[in-house]
Amino acid sequence: MRILLSKDSKKLLFDFLKKEYECNSLKKLSNKLNISFKTLNEWAYNPQRYIPEKIILEEIEDKLTILDSQKDNWGQIKGGKNTYNILMQRYGPEEFRRRQSNGGKQSTLVNRIKRIERKEEPLKIDLKNPLFLELYGALLGDGWLSKLNYKEKISYIIGISGNRKLDQEYFLYLKEIFKILLGRDVYIKDRPKYNSIEIYFSHKSFLYFLHNELNFPIGQKIDLEINPKLYSMGFEKVKYIIRGIFDTDGCFVFDKTPVGNPYPVISIKMKAPRLIRQIYSILISDGFKVYLHEGYQSSIFLKGSKQLNKWMNEIGSSNKRNLDKINKFMNLKLSIQTALVAQLDSAAAS
Repeated sequence: MRILLSKDSKKLLFDFLKKEYECNSLKKLSNKLNISFKTLNEWAYNPQRYIPEKIILEEIEDKLTILDSQKDNWGQIKGGKNTYNILMQRYGPEEFRRRQSNGGKQSTLVNRIKRIERKEEPLKIDLKNPLFLELYGALLGDGWLSKLNYKEKISYIIGISGNRKLDQEYFLYLKEIFKILLGRDVYIKDRPKYNSIEIYFSHKSFLYFLHNELNFPIGQKIDLEINPKLYSMGFEKVKYIIRGIFDTDGCFVFDKTPVGNPYPVISIKMKAPRLIRQIYSILISDGFKVYLHEGYQSSIFLKGSKQLNKWMNEIGSSNKRNLDKINKFMNLKLSIQTALVAQLDSAAAS
């Protein structure tokens, strides 16, 4: 459906959209909506231009004055009637019907070919692909699946949340993974009001693959766990899932020893006891020294330089936020060791 709004309602609508998508110009809004600036400008300022109903958000709908509405293909219908009248005058009824019949046969064949060309390729995901496993881990950490029903249209949404200041580069990395796996660009939404960013995109096939094949919940994440198909692959594959979880829902912090030296701690804390226990078990099986705390919010902890080194050598991180902290600790540790060696050398010389 296409809507014709009054001049004041058009202004009200586009002011609302710019505020909703946190833009200060139509140019930026066109990028956010993925609509050409020329088209959006026409919708906003041409008093005779109809606007697609889908861009009119529910929150503003009741405040708008609608002058007229038409079906989406009304322009084609209008043009078709004009063309029909011209052809009838030019060729006469009999010749027109003959051409129409031949054209119809040809059109049927063309449409059949187009339907074949438009048919989507089946979604192919290699469960052993490290990039997919890392992405799956990120979804377990701070991601979600959602089916949104708005005005009789269902959107199949896949999203991941992060910190606006700390996760920018990591989200560009995740965006590249989506591009490699699905051949599709995803949208990163900036939400300064909440100090967050989101990967937010619609992909029905991938959503149902995650839900049906891997039991990833749609909506609230309850009883979360690594799917048995993936967990049974062993540490060499599950480590990529753990990396994705750590980079979204884990952290690296400095604790203090009794003498005041920094003490590295890797932790993952989630309201997902089954998932935390899975991570604990697989890390223990690979020789990590892990502390487990179970409760409403379960967690695991790895403490000390040896565990940090083992983690970085065998699991690692793709998030600059974590890597910067870890490198800072490594450099500090090296400085302390260098200073101790210098003191020992000085004491020996005296």
